[in-house]
Amino acid sequence: MAFQQKTVNTYPGIGIPGAYATINPIVSTAKGYVASAACNIGGFVWADENKKGYVKPTGTGCPLGFAVREITNPLEINVKASNTVPAGYPVSVEVKGDFFAVTTTAATVGQKVFAVLENGTIKTEAAQTSVEGAEETDFEVIQAGAANDVIIISNWRGAVVPASTSSGS
Repeated sequence: MAFQQKTVNTYPGIGIPGAYATINPIVSTAKGYVASAACNIGGFVWADENKKGYVKPTGTGCPLGFAVREITNPLEINVKASNTVPAGYPVSVEVKGDFFAVTTTAATVGQKVFAVLENGTIKTEAAQTSVEGAEETDFEVIQAGAANDVIIISNWRGAVVPASTSSGS
């Protein structure tokens, strides 16, 4: 299907889900991983207990890490959105840093980030709150947004968003 533009925004988006958001250091997992099922870039992943060296977008307990945007897999041009890593391709998994992500709930600065066990997406809520079907991570919101907006998450204590990435939303 050909691209059909439906809207024109006045301001550019603040970032692309899974991209690095600041110049703070990042920490990767100790080894590379391969997707055992399609994984969303900008979402959380868990180690696949049935396949050593593989990750998946579902799990239980704390996720292994956050799938970041690195072009190590094919990008399809005839699909609506290709921000996924297909099964069988490398997944870059980070455990520490500042990243752009899409929240499925309204997010305010200081809220904790929860990984949805069913698909690795993100919900936000106050620390030590119970969120059904999600696990609290060590990430927190450092740039707010409404549900389905791109926000910035970080697990560096005291992280500061540079003025150039701030938006009025």
